[in-house]
Order: sequence, then structure tokens, then C-alpha cells
Amino acid sequence: MKIKKALVIGPSGIGQAHIRELLKTKISEIALYGKKYKKKRFQESNILKAKHLKKRNFKNLNQIKNYKPDITCICSPLYMHFEHIKKCYKYSKKIIIEKPFFWLKAEKKKNIEKQTLLLLNKLKNKAIINLPMISLARQLLNKNEIPKKIKKFKFEYYTKGKQTFDEIPIDLLPHAISFFLTIKKRRKINFIILNVKKNKFSWSTKMIINNTVCEFLFSQDRHQNESQLKFKINNHTYKRKQIVVQNEYINTIIKNHNKKIKIKNPMSESINQVIKSSSKKLITSKNHEVTYEIAKLTNKLINWNKMRKLV
Repeated sequence: MKIKKALVIGPSGIGQAHIRELLKTKISEIALYGKKYKKKRFQESNILKAKHLKKRNFKNLNQIKNYKPDITCICSPLYMHFEHIKKCYKYSKKIIIEKPFFWLKAEKKKNIEKQTLLLLNKLKNKAIINLPMISLARQLLNKNEIPKKIKKFKFEYYTKGKQTFDEIPIDLLPHAISFFLTIKKRRKINFIILNVKKNKFSWSTKMIINNTVCEFLFSQDRHQNESQLKFKINNHTYKRKQIVVQNEYINTIIKNHNKKIKIKNPMSESINQVIKSSSKKLITSKNHEVTYEIAKLTNKLINWNKMRKLV
């Protein structure tokens, strides 16, 4: 897909990764839109170094009607995704949506599974949800570093995020579920929930998914120095190490405490794949199936304790 004009909604935080990858392509124009209008917004990224690039600083999203980007990256807070998708899908040729696809607050989230399916069907092959853990899982599979039979799976992710209580699994379950489905080479989920534990800054669950005993452990702390990702498959342990070199993340997986596995940055690989292949219907279809499974399981997990009390 040839991209000349790009729009990034939510250019701070994860939006910077999208900007970084877009700048590597042959775009000639980029627009940014944030929650608050900032006159010096372009000074907060590497865009200023791209002198050939025409730059637009949106004051409101109505400007998209005339701009009509080739690609829009939605990197805004999760509760704003739904509104931003509705604003953009008519005027943007392609859309990359950061995980989670979207979520709704209060009583509106009761129909989250149905609304997820309806919106995915409406977007069809126009949008892809960014799930970088699929890239990580595929790289490890291609290097034959994943056991063929997976009886036990444990996924631990401790991040610098700002989410609390149920917002933690809404934010981080897409990573764990997309990774698990990829290493199991499945797109559908059959599950039995065994327990769910949560407090303000951490959340965990134990369940059986597709005949595998799974544990997911998450926490978020905005004061944490860096994110930590660990997972265990059967008796094999894996830990991610990241270092930054010239604004690029260099990733290594440490397997069983001593084996070093070099991998490409999953975030960069995932965004690049979306940019290159977002017009391919089969890839979009697979992405939407996984996205729906994530929404379905997330909804069941965050409501599990409530449903148990009703029984």
C-alpha cells in the first residue's frame, strides 16, 4: 500500500512508535491530533528532522474530511477509540487501531461482544488492530523455540501504565491472548475460568484455554522504571530484555536463564506489517477473528466474579 498522507491520533506515548515507523516510509505529509491542542506538538517527536515532510497540527477531528489520509493510526486512550473510529472510517482509506480495539464505560459495555462484531463487520478490510505479541510469537515459532505440545502457559506483564482495576486486563489481555492463540496456532477460544483476582494495581486469572492450563498476571504502575515481560511454556522460561539504541528498541529473549534469542522489535514489525499488508483481505480477516475472541474472553473475565454471585 502506497502512503502519502498519514494521520496519528494520540501522538504521545505509543503514538510515537507509529510516527517512528511512518517516517521510515515515503509519506509526504503527516497530521497529528491530540486530546489537547498544542502549538509545539511537532517538537515532541522526530518529525522536525524530516524537513521534506508537510506537517499539519489538527485542532479538531472535523479537519479529516478535507485531509482524507491514506492511513490513520488511532493511538488514543482505550475509551476514546470507538468515537475516533466513527469519526475516521469514512474519510481514511486504511486505519491502524492500537489494542484494545475499543471499550465502553458503564452500562454500554454490557453489549461489548455484539458491538465488537458489528463494528468489525462495518469496517471490513479497512481497519487492522495492532497486536504486536503476534509478531513476537511468530518469530519464536520460526526459530523453533516454542514446544509443539503446550500443556501449561504463564504470561506475566508488568507495565508503566496508568490503568487500575478492570482497566488493567482490558489493556493487557490483548497481548496475552493474541500471543497464546498464535503459539497454539488457533483463532478460536474454548475456555473454563478457574479464578480471577484483582486489586487497584494488579490483576490475575487462572483458566483452561483450548486444553492448556493458563495463568495471566498483570500489574500497572506509572512509577515503574520499565516494563517487564516474562512467560513460561511447560518448563521453559522466557524473559524479554530491551535496550534503546539511537531511538530504536533492541529486543532479546532470554530462554531458560541463559540462551539469548535475538528478535526484531515486535512493535515495529507489527506496525510495518499492517502498513504493507492492510489491503490484504485474508490478513484482515484473521486479525478481526482474534480481535473478537479477545473482546469475548475479556468481557467474560472482568464480569466473572459478578456472575458467580448471581449463581
